[in-house]
Amino acid sequence: MRNLVVALFSVVSTVSIWYNFLAYNVIASIILTKSALHLGILLSFMTIFVAFIARPIGAYVFGIIGDKFSSKTSPVLTLIVMGVSTLLISIIERTWYTAYELMVLRIAQGLSIGGEWASASILTYESVRGSVGRFLTSLIQLGVPLGMLLAALAIIQWRLALLMGSLLSLSSAIIILALAKGAKTH
Repeated sequence: MRNLVVALFSVVSTVSIWYNFLAYNVIASIILTKSALHLGILLSFMTIFVAFIARPIGAYVFGIIGDKFSSKTSPVLTLIVMGVSTLLISIIERTWYTAYELMVLRIAQGLSIGGEWASASILTYESVRGSVGRFLTSLIQLGVPLGMLLAALAIIQWRLALLMGSLLSLSSAIIILALAKGAKTH
């Protein structure tokens, strides 16, 4: 039963991580474009661009972490990085260095989303093997569309939406870390 909960939270973590990643994209198109038109649009596109460029680097880095330590360590770290970076984005105030803060935090989000997909799939299947494990592992693919649907909530109250996403990622990390102790990893 414990391993089934770990597998389910691996699926939930994928949804939460994509929600955090995509909610920012929604927010960037609404909030950042309200500033000086050309600069706001440029900043919006740049923050989205750097996050997508960071994804393959994150897959590489977190793949090494998963191979070196365990299949539990990598998804937990990706959730912590995503949760903290999303939390910090939600509390950013407008200053002259806001653009730099956003770039660094978006790179962190891109790194974590790149590493999360494969590590969540591996942890899910290692936690519950057989046909149930294959089914749950296939649910990882729902992370993008479900995260996209939930990201539409960011239009209503963007700071609250990011805070909720951050809490979901961090709580998923805590649950996986606590319950995966008995799971067969690595």
